[in-house]
Amino acid sequence: MGGHKAGDVASEMAVLQIGNQWQETSFENSLEISKWLDEHINIENRRIYRVANNYKDLDGMGTTIVAAAFINDEIIIGNVGDSRAYFLNDEGLSLITTDHTFANELRLKGEITKEEAEKHHQRHTLTRSLGVFNKLTIDFFFLKQTDDFLIMLCSDGLTNGVNHTLLEKVLRSQNTMYNKAESLTEAALENGSTDNITLCLIEKREHSNTKGKEGI
Repeated sequence: MGGHKAGDVASEMAVLQIGNQWQETSFENSLEISKWLDEHINIENRRIYRVANNYKDLDGMGTTIVAAAFINDEIIIGNVGDSRAYFLNDEGLSLITTDHTFANELRLKGEITKEEAEKHHQRHTLTRSLGVFNKLTIDFFFLKQTDDFLIMLCSDGLTNGVNHTLLEKVLRSQNTMYNKAESLTEAALENGSTDNITLCLIEKREHSNTKGKEGI
């Protein structure tokens, strides 16, 4: 988490542990996956919480997380914090996740507008993250796969510097996945983003000469 001590340590703990355990899994349906993610993200949350409380130099560390899994014709997305998941298909680019920030909570309650939330002084103040509380609530979203789609998972370092219109333009381009990621990162930096920028692109093409999925 930007502005907090050892955010890189917390994020590495979460990604490595959950990623390693994921390698040994087998699932029948999306509900099993969401239950597994809920359990293991909470396990990692408690581990980060304990470590942060036991070491002064790690006090206050935490991390956001966003994850996507695919089974049969479904997509399962889970998130905590303000790291996001986007879904692009023929109908357009959609933001799937909900930011767990103080400003967005006010927007959801109808106390401020979307435009006000985007400029609010607490738009980056998280209301949920791994490592801050012993118990964590994870949001889950279930989507149906279409013939052609692209999923983007990203940290707020990217979306702080790239608006929705530019995101869709770059993601719809004929560039390679690598070049799309590079273009978005460069645009975010040019527009003044100072936070960590991480993104993951997953694409499925049914009607293409390219076989399978390409991701970065």
